[in-house]
Formats: sequence, structure tokens, C-alpha cells
Amino acid sequence: MTDQPEHREPTIYHYKLIRKMNLRPEAKYSYMTTALMGTGTIGALYGLLGLLYAVVGLLLMVAVHAIVLRITLRRVDEPSEKRWAFRFEWPWIGPLPVMDTNLSLFRRLHFHLTLVGCCVVGLFYPWANDSLLLALTYWHCWLLAPRFVLLLRMRKDRGDGVIRLAAEEVSYYHR
Repeated sequence: MTDQPEHREPTIYHYKLIRKMNLRPEAKYSYMTTALMGTGTIGALYGLLGLLYAVVGLLLMVAVHAIVLRITLRRVDEPSEKRWAFRFEWPWIGPLPVMDTNLSLFRRLHFHLTLVGCCVVGLFYPWANDSLLLALTYWHCWLLAPRFVLLLRMRKDRGDGVIRLAAEEVSYYHR
């Protein structure tokens, strides 16, 4: 055996770190501020009933996201279903991966989530109050906004990579 020093690159389970994207605290605070501003706007336009519908809209849209992701994961990739859970870390709010997940799976799930969420809002159109429709649309877009920003920043990256979401950063790995 030779005594040569080993040079190790940061790897996790045979994955090499390609890049880290730090999440700026200002972005997190502005994200939460937009939630307060959206709720305030709905309240200003529709009064107390609007505030009630804003809360109902948030709860309903979080439930829709959870159900859609659970069904889609079960259909697309059942073993990774255990890696997803409800998270409440700024800006990651809602059902998201708690462990590493494939970028292609993340993209596909959020494509389904975007379409089905818009369809659910459309299903409420004939019967729902204007303030509820506005709240559902707003919360759907608000919940998906940080994920869309992430997907836009990673649009040129290969789908066979792995991403890890943390409160302070997003890491992207390759084999």
C-alpha cells in the first residue's frame, strides 16, 4: 500500500455537490410580508367575510396541495412518498421533500400541482364567493412562488440530479 493523501470532494452517498443556492433572509421576510399584504388586501376589499375566506382559502389550498402531491407521488414514485411531509420553514411551507429528491420528480410534481390547483379553483367558480376565489388563487400562487423561483433558477440543470431543501439553502448534487 502506498501512503498517498486522499483528496475528497464533498459527496453524499456517491453524489457530488454541484452548487449551493443560499436563501437570503430578505427574500424570506418579503415572502411572509406578501402573505400579510394579500390577506390585508382581501380584508380591505371584502371586509370581515374576506378575512374569513382568506383563512379558509389558505387552509383549503394547503389541503389541496397535500392531497395532489400524495396522489401524484403514489402514482409516479411510491418509494419516495415517505420522503415528503408537511414543512413549515420559511419559505418552504406546505408538503415538500424532507430528504433528498430527484430534480425531475420535483419538476413533474410541481407541474401537476400547478395544473390541478388551478383546476380546483376553477371548479369553485360557479358556486363560490368572489373573495373565496380570489383567496384560493392568491394562496395557490403564494405557496408555489418559492418553488417556481427555485425551478426557474434550476431550469438548465439536468433532471437526474438531486436537490436538498433547507431553510437557509438549496443544494444540488449529481452522481
